[in-house]
Amino acid sequence: MGQSNKGFSETGLHKMRDVLTRHVDSGKIPGLVALVSRNGETHVEALGTMRHDGGAPMRRDTIFRLAST
Repeated sequence: MGQSNKGFSETGLHKMRDVLTRHVDSGKIPGLVALVSRNGETHVEALGTMRHDGGAPMRRDTIFRLAST
């Protein structure tokens, strides 16, 4: 695994996916969508589901309800 032509390290992306997968596998969160961008290149990881009891899988275009309290 080496450096891609846009600046992403395949090794780094693999490590990121492993860390994100551990968070989902722990059961603390049902799923996530993470995005990183570098030099005009965008990488997206969508893992898990929308609810703890299953539900639809997370997708790149999943809409999240967010609020500050």
